[in-house]
Amino acid sequence: MTNTLRRKKVILLHYIPTPYRVYLFNKINEYYHLNNIQFKVFFLSEGDKNRHWKKFDFQFDYEILKPNAIRLGKKDLYTFFINLNILSKIKSENPDKIICFGWDNLAAYFTNYWARKNKREFVLWSGSTEYEKSWRRVIFNPLVKYIVHNATWCVGDGTRHKEYLLKLGSNAKKTEKFIIQIDINLFNAKLATFTKNEKKNLKVNLGVTTTKLFLFNGQFIERKGVHDLLEGFEIYQKYDMDASLLFLGTGQEEENLLKRVNQNYIKNVFFHSFVQYEEVYKYFAISDLLILPSREEAWGLVINEALICGLPVITTNKVGASADLIHHGENGYVIPSHSPADIAEAIARIFENKLNVVNKSKEIISSFDTVKMIDDAVFLKF
Repeated sequence: MTNTLRRKKVILLHYIPTPYRVYLFNKINEYYHLNNIQFKVFFLSEGDKNRHWKKFDFQFDYEILKPNAIRLGKKDLYTFFINLNILSKIKSENPDKIICFGWDNLAAYFTNYWARKNKREFVLWSGSTEYEKSWRRVIFNPLVKYIVHNATWCVGDGTRHKEYLLKLGSNAKKTEKFIIQIDINLFNAKLATFTKNEKKNLKVNLGVTTTKLFLFNGQFIERKGVHDLLEGFEIYQKYDMDASLLFLGTGQEEENLLKRVNQNYIKNVFFHSFVQYEEVYKYFAISDLLILPSREEAWGLVINEALICGLPVITTNKVGASADLIHHGENGYVIPSHSPADIAEAIARIFENKLNVVNKSKEIISSFDTVKMIDDAVFLKF
């Protein structure tokens, strides 16, 4: 009788709290609550060195584990979390289903082992694509294939992520796609209260006096293509000086970018430090387009944010979100990576085709409704 009455329990593992994942977990929690299923999240760490978010709206049961961490990379931080107490935590919770984000942490392999041993479901949720090549991926590829093969379900953040899981050997019938999304309602509500006068004042405070403003939002690191962007902007300025470029964020390449701006006398380039999630909409609202020219990028949440704000986007074919969110010529352009000339040409095409005025950005991003995706997700059900 006790086993019959026991409520189902789901444990989810994620690296650190982030605004968009906390939003997703809130919605998953609502879904499970309606279905009388217990839900709890284990975060492997409170944060990481290259993450600066501070405020979160936790509406679910969660626990932040004490990690040991191995950090690698001089140009781009890579962190491997080691949570030695994860097995004791899982045994104590005794879940019916484990949802694990990513495979580059010790907890993924420990919990996969526990799930198989105890005949519980193990869902592997991946945000990786085949474009993120590194020596680590080559070395650990056998382990990655092992955990993919031994997962009950595999889930990818988008089209390219699902394709990569299938390439790694996941079962096609047990592999789903769940488009990564942010809180559209939150952005729309904030945009509705941001007045023309406030927009004007923000531009003045930044020092922007040109008619056009192009935005980059992210880490100032080589992987993000920041030097390609600066060179592409320099090329574009040969034909149009009535444009500014705003770098929003932080990173180790900032000094080199500033040096190049000064040495080449590039005008109308501005830098602003990292902006918290609840305030970043303001910078999209004063911009004409977003440019994310990454040389590799698992997804690119700034694209979601830009589309919600009605901006066209220029990004590369190495960015995960480009396959699902950018419709070439309708809400932006997908260009090759490592190509400043293509950046300049794409900017010109945005204005030639008036995509800065009329585009399908809001329509496209709004078609991915988080609640509907949760309702349709077979891997979440029992």
